[in-house]
Amino acid sequence: MAYRRYSSERFKKNRIKRKLQLLFIYLLFAVLIISLCQVLYYKVTEKNKGKKGGIIKYTVAADIGRKPVGYIDYNIMITHQFSGDIPVESPSAVSDADLNAMVKDLSYEVPDTVLGPVEDVVPSNWYDENLYQKVDGPVDLTYFTRACFIGDSRTEGLILYAGLPNINGFAYKGLSVDKLSSDKVISIPGMGSGYTCYEAIKVTDYDAYYLMFGVNELGWVYTDIFTENLSNFIDYIKSVKPDAIIYVQSILPVSLSSSQKSDVYNQDRVNMFNDELLNMCKERGDVIYLDSAAAVADENGYLPEEASSDGIHCDVNYVKRLVQFYRYNTFEKK
Repeated sequence: MAYRRYSSERFKKNRIKRKLQLLFIYLLFAVLIISLCQVLYYKVTEKNKGKKGGIIKYTVAADIGRKPVGYIDYNIMITHQFSGDIPVESPSAVSDADLNAMVKDLSYEVPDTVLGPVEDVVPSNWYDENLYQKVDGPVDLTYFTRACFIGDSRTEGLILYAGLPNINGFAYKGLSVDKLSSDKVISIPGMGSGYTCYEAIKVTDYDAYYLMFGVNELGWVYTDIFTENLSNFIDYIKSVKPDAIIYVQSILPVSLSSSQKSDVYNQDRVNMFNDELLNMCKERGDVIYLDSAAAVADENGYLPEEASSDGIHCDVNYVKRLVQFYRYNTFEKK
């Protein structure tokens, strides 16, 4: 009986030992697989750096913690979707005349949406009538060759989906007004990457600058810090590009369904920040407050549900509404 008890206990110990050995083998195999995946990812990432189209990443809508959506991280400024023949050279190697020739005979079509025609939109723009006057629209598409759009992921979407080869911009997902002088996330065609927005402004030259910030700052407690940072950026643009016209765009609306999910990233706070932007423009007096939100808002002030897959970023149809809105709401100095 003692022998049987000893054998049984030994058998149990051996079985536990074998299980631990198998577990160790499985863990070792898992570590090897993970390491292999990391090596492959690193190689693919390094291979794609600097190429048009960039690397596919996943982030969150407007970088504010909402449902993940597919997102493209553009490592260089985007050469845009366009059905015409675009030169192989980088955009910096293409002259303004060549870019204008590409779009001179284009007809810009805005798809039908649940909203009315863009040209019928009556925005709440503000500008000093002693300094500026509205241009009869729509302006020619060549206008965008000399304009630059600056902002976060919403501006990236504008550049990508506008459908024009001559639209320019300095934009990066998650970019906020407190990072404009520090984050080296801007790339310039033909000049490389690693610029801050301040540096990009200095080394390039445009006639008009369209600023759109705010969605990533909606969680900030003090709105005056937001407008102070933005105003400082405007001061810098004016110091190096004194003849340029600066448009401060209203923050685009979010959808009703998205607004109802958050106490911070909702339409009430969007409206509050837009009021602060308008007040800043009036206090400065030397910039134009452009109510771009009016181009994509429904009768209740929300972004239509059809306009976005995440309730924040406009799809191609509504991006084209924005482009058409710019064409009808352009100003010049007196």
